[in-house]
Amino acid sequence: MPEGQWRRIKRNLSQSMAKIEAKHPGRPLVLVTGLAEGADRLAAFVALGRGWSLQATLAFHRSRFEKDFPEPYAIGEFRALLEASAKVEEPGKRWHVRKVAEKGYEAVGNRLLKLSDVLIAIWDGKASRGKGGTVEVIDEARRQNIPVYWLHATKAQRLRLLKDKTPMSKARSTGSARKKTSTHGKV
Repeated sequence: MPEGQWRRIKRNLSQSMAKIEAKHPGRPLVLVTGLAEGADRLAAFVALGRGWSLQATLAFHRSRFEKDFPEPYAIGEFRALLEASAKVEEPGKRWHVRKVAEKGYEAVGNRLLKLSDVLIAIWDGKASRGKGGTVEVIDEARRQNIPVYWLHATKAQRLRLLKDKTPMSKARSTGSARKKTSTHGKV
């Protein structure tokens, strides 16, 4: 996700969260997020700024997950958001051994959907780059009748509520309402 798009994406995230708040006045809202670098973290910061609480659901144990972050500031952001989370779910320290990384992302995508009533997806509109990616999570949310708000990751387009059930993987386009909302954005 291009850094030059972050300001727009944060503004769009705030707008989508405001729509969810308006539909559920007075209810405590929780953002369930995988805390992946990029879209998940932008959403987490916006949610905290709006007074939502966080629930982190990680693809790997935090000690393994930190190895994916190339810069020290990314580890600092991750640790700060973990600390800010009201609840953290993570696999055991050795869960990932002898498993491809996609298994962790697929598991976290499924868990996010299980915990969520609305999905906010930040996606670049491109085909999937592996199991557990944004396209698969969006398609599964739609199969489960979970409303999906789509924010384009690279283009200034208006927020879209995806209504039909055409799988995004076929259409080539693609960290709660009741209580919980999740984000997914592996761009």
